[in-house]
Amino acid sequence: MIEGGIDIHSHILPHTDDGAVDWEDTAFLASEAASQGFRHIIATPHFSRKADPSSLLEKYANLVQKGLLWRIPVRFSLGQEIRYFEEMADWLDQGKALTLAGSRYVLTEFSPEDSFTAILRGIRQLALRGYLPVVAHAERYGCLYEKGRLEEVIRGGGYIQVNYTSLEGLLRPEVRWCRRQLLEGRVHFLGTDMHRKDYRPPRTLEAQRWIEKKGGEKLLRRLMIENPRCILENRILKQ
Repeated sequence: MIEGGIDIHSHILPHTDDGAVDWEDTAFLASEAASQGFRHIIATPHFSRKADPSSLLEKYANLVQKGLLWRIPVRFSLGQEIRYFEEMADWLDQGKALTLAGSRYVLTEFSPEDSFTAILRGIRQLALRGYLPVVAHAERYGCLYEKGRLEEVIRGGGYIQVNYTSLEGLLRPEVRWCRRQLLEGRVHFLGTDMHRKDYRPPRTLEAQRWIEKKGGEKLLRRLMIENPRCILENRILKQ
């Protein structure tokens, strides 16, 4: 297990989306993540055009304060997981949608039914506007499984995030695909995508062990600490 991990994809803020239901749930998730080596969590609630970012900032400030009271050795930052839409860059420019930890990186989700053309176009549009789009849980988009397409997204300015749980368990097609992309260097970030105590709690140890066994501790440290630190420091990660 690696100490000092940074989680860039979590639904730890309560009363916000389908993630944590209350502060007790949030404390459990933070404690579990800490026990698995994480020391920084970016809260990324689902974006909604109806949601006021000021309410998220208020909950985030509350999270920081409660984290100190809980004495859990984890720090927090704020962002959003945003389903791509045409005016997304405008909303980001205006502060009505949030990047990751105030950086140029933006956690960008697509519909599993979206075509490769639509995904690539969305990534390119965000990159042209100066953002660094991180494709959230890329394993969910079947169109990216075709040979050469992930590389094209990366060349278009995108970064690839997969969930820890998609690296573990039985060798389902998505597990085989994620493992291959990771070992061949086409995965930039990992995420717990934690939601609730009873639904998608943070579960990373099996994936951590597999990465260390197959790729070595250096690769595990790069994915868990070094690459996500570029987000916290708003530095461009060389692809």
